[in-house]
Amino acid sequence: MKKIFSIVVLVLFVVSCKINKQPVFLGIEKIDLEQATLDSITVRADALFNNGNDLGGTLLTDEIEVFIDDAYIATVSSEAFKVPPQDTFTVPLRVNFPSSKIFNENNGGLLGAIIKQVLNKKIEVNFKGDITYKLAGFSFDYPIDHTEEIHIK
Repeated sequence: MKKIFSIVVLVLFVVSCKINKQPVFLGIEKIDLEQATLDSITVRADALFNNGNDLGGTLLTDEIEVFIDDAYIATVSSEAFKVPPQDTFTVPLRVNFPSSKIFNENNGGLLGAIIKQVLNKKIEVNFKGDITYKLAGFSFDYPIDHTEEIHIK
């Protein structure tokens, strides 16, 4: 009798848990120039997700490259993000790079970059790559290709 009860409880638990789909990627929002000094620049964006499952999982963001004005700047590097069950959540995508990367020859040299920044006071930031969701041997990639202009204050 105890065995049958245990099996029934286990089957009910497995059937009642929603684990049949990955979290839904809702988009990239809030691209900001978080910090800008003479030495370095930090850009941040939020990847918005909704997880309707009863289990969490992990999101990996190490495959996302950042381009500023069509020039490769850096790759996002962060620790694995633990996905909360039954929740809408954001994954911070933060990249820090030397200011000199904006003023290289790919952007018309230092003088061209300074003139462009003074006249426009904005830069175009592009996040491109994959965010990978992992749960118990199952993995799924979310392709990211989001471009947005941010204003320099």
